[in-house]
Amino acid sequence: MVKNEIDNVRFNFLYIDTYSFGPTWVYPESVVPYNMLRYIISGEGVFCIDDEEVKVKKNEIAYIPRGCRMSCHSLTDNFSFCSIRFTTAVFFEGGDFLADYYGIPRVMENTGEDRYFELIYKWVKSESPARMFFVRGYLEVLIAELIFRASKNRKPEISGGGLRNDEEITIEKLRQRIKKSDSRADGRIQVVMDYVSLHPTEKYTPARMAEIAGLSKQRFTHLFKEQTGKSPMVYIKELRLTIAARRLLVSSENVSDIAYEVGYEDPNYFIREFKAAFGYTPNQYRKAARE
Repeated sequence: MVKNEIDNVRFNFLYIDTYSFGPTWVYPESVVPYNMLRYIISGEGVFCIDDEEVKVKKNEIAYIPRGCRMSCHSLTDNFSFCSIRFTTAVFFEGGDFLADYYGIPRVMENTGEDRYFELIYKWVKSESPARMFFVRGYLEVLIAELIFRASKNRKPEISGGGLRNDEEITIEKLRQRIKKSDSRADGRIQVVMDYVSLHPTEKYTPARMAEIAGLSKQRFTHLFKEQTGKSPMVYIKELRLTIAARRLLVSSENVSDIAYEVGYEDPNYFIREFKAAFGYTPNQYRKAARE
């Protein structure tokens, strides 16, 4: 089986809210710039995901992957759901990480996971300085529950002491998509990752990050890419854009202020970078979240 390439996977929480719609609600097709988990509170509806029509009903959880094309419409007088938006940070090259690697289906019946939606929503609204730690923790537990349930439903057949041919093909595809790392997580690299997460607006260079890690620039760059699958500066850029995306969804700050707060001196450059990453300009991204 594939080795421990996913030990450093992280899920970056963006936003949570509840929505309620009438029988005439229609959401036009658009590209989804983040992952979503939706718990259906009442009624029935249809999510069209990459031309696949997925019918959902009360007490189900739908998984919608980043980058898919999606449109939605209601089938009942009252269709409501709670939606969590998040991004995935992992060494994954294309494809759908949670579905391809862990087998999470489009729709699963709720067996108590709704409590995590409630807890995440509660802590997002809290003023406690610990709120984001609870939010991230409950998001990971929610995803873990769904992965655990999906894994119990997968029963690979074994013959002749090995996997079937189609299983081997699946694993080979995964190996092509997941960058391999033969080393365990290096604590010096983790220190840098944690530091920049807490101080995203500071000016960083590979040399400065190597100094924080107590390594030479060359050694640091090699270990960082080996552990994260990305160069140090690409990691910094993606972190800043993720923080900006979250602020666009949870605040009314203007785009220029958010750009400065996450370390961009030129708002126009920030807008170009944001659109390249999410497929929307910051204002379009904010508007789509409110529709």
